Amino acid sequence: MHHRFGPCAWASPCVRRFSRRLAATRPAQEPLVVESQESKASGGVSASVIFGHGLGDTPSGWLWQCQDLSQQLPWARFILPPAPIRPVSLNGGMPMPAWYDIHGLADRLLERAEGVEDSQATWGDLVEGQASEVGRDRVVLGGFSQGGAMALYTALHLDMLPLVAGVVCMSGYLPNQAAVEAALPPGKRPAALAELPVLLCHGTRDGMVNLDAAKRTRDALEALGLQRVELKEYKGMGHEVCEEELADVTTWLQQVIPRRSR
Repeated sequence: MHHRFGPCAWASPCVRRFSRRLAATRPAQEPLVVESQESKASGGVSASVIFGHGLGDTPSGWLWQCQDLSQQLPWARFILPPAPIRPVSLNGGMPMPAWYDIHGLADRLLERAEGVEDSQATWGDLVEGQASEVGRDRVVLGGFSQGGAMALYTALHLDMLPLVAGVVCMSGYLPNQAAVEAALPPGKRPAALAELPVLLCHGTRDGMVNLDAAKRTRDALEALGLQRVELKEYKGMGHEVCEEELADVTTWLQQVIPRRSR
């Protein structure tokens, strides 16, 4: 069964009501935090998953999915940061929740992604805060669509690599590929880069971020030296998620950040 999340928000009437006078980026609110009842009762949180929503969405759009995941990983805390409200070129310059600007739907890996560094700094602060609490190898970055792109972009920063246990990118891609490659030139790539596990999940009928973007992202990551990149394709799935995908993500998370023995 396929479920749609993160709809094409630039077509939504509620988005059109935003004033064009809101030209500047507005800061986001506080992240949503999801913990299982087991972890709350025992104080047993030993891992964190930072999960970003897609363009035009909010953390609430992913609340129940992360609640379900937390039941399967009761030792993990799920943190859902909100994107700032910013003008989006694809939306005619009107403001909407976005991690960075998008001009079109064509070649995602080549887009300049204006604002991505500001969002990366926000994600980086979350990573550092969680790593100081649960450990340097116990923080996973994940997300859907633009949120998945942010997870990849953040993890591939040199100062983040020692802190991130893995990345799960659902219906996403690697933004600003040229900048990532320039920051990780041959001969200066840390050993942690090769060992970073990455799970890419993508529908074969995705009309927003086509499957080719996921395949090119896999190829780009492997060209950077990553040796643990896995791409899972879901037949007939569009820009959405399905139960099979969520099951695969659950299994992958349980392997990357397993329950710690007491």
